[in-house]
Amino acid sequence: TDFYEIYDQLKVPLLCVCGNHDVGNSPTVQTVDRYRADFGDDWYSFVCRGLFGIVINSQYFADPSGVGELAKKHEEWLERQLSRAKDYTHSVIFQHIPWFLKDPNEDKDYFNFEVELRTKMMQKFMDAGISKVFCGHYHRNAGGWFRDRVEVIVTSAVGQQLGTDKNGFRVVKVAENEITHEYIILDNV
Repeated sequence: TDFYEIYDQLKVPLLCVCGNHDVGNSPTVQTVDRYRADFGDDWYSFVCRGLFGIVINSQYFADPSGVGELAKKHEEWLERQLSRAKDYTHSVIFQHIPWFLKDPNEDKDYFNFEVELRTKMMQKFMDAGISKVFCGHYHRNAGGWFRDRVEVIVTSAVGQQLGTDKNGFRVVKVAENEITHEYIILDNV
């Protein structure tokens, strides 16, 4: 209920991104349905002042075993969205699990994806003209570049930290020719 009380007071739109704490590490149709009932769609796109945002449910890539048909529909939808990405000045992805934390060639662990899937998806994003992939999941700040063209930005948590980063949030500024971002520590606000 705290979420809804805060949500009702916001003066700006809030767009949610589905993650493992919402639908589980191995999502099911039931957990996805519950998420959708509480927060809305678990994948969608939007346009805001020249920015094309694609919000994906990365849990379907982590473990599609309990959501086979949903995962298939999600991937087909994503392909259609990627085909539209070059029509916009800026196109970005929002997702929970990062494809990688610091280096596209790093080993697979709990907080990222297998190298083969990661490379395939990042190449698709690059080919579509995606410039940024904003993620969470790691509970620490991290990030890096895929072939010097697509930046992966991993933002730490507002709540529970797993590393040395302080609680905070990321401010993203979209200008005509660039997108910049900065992590803001809550204690400094």
